[in-house]
Amino acid sequence: MTLLSLLLLVNAVLHGVIVGRFGIKGNVPPAVFGLLYAVLALAVFRGWTYGALATLVVTTVGLVGLALNFRKLQHDTTVEKIIFVVGTAILAWAAYLFLAQ
Repeated sequence: MTLLSLLLLVNAVLHGVIVGRFGIKGNVPPAVFGLLYAVLALAVFRGWTYGALATLVVTTVGLVGLALNFRKLQHDTTVEKIIFVVGTAILAWAAYLFLAQ
């Protein structure tokens, strides 16, 4: 669970970088997902029973939304590409933890 919470924390920081770099205007979804990932990191770290399942749902919705809107982004997308990689790692690790329970 510690690795998953660290990955979630990294993802929250990356979303914060997007908002900090490009402003909140037009970046409300990354701000909301950044907060969700921070809360999930704390929940998973504290051993919440449904933490892995909630992580799977939130990360899947976030990655699908990012993929659908990726072409519309009007700024440098380096951070978003890193979020794809970290999100994929989160999905894989959360699925493993969820299925191992």
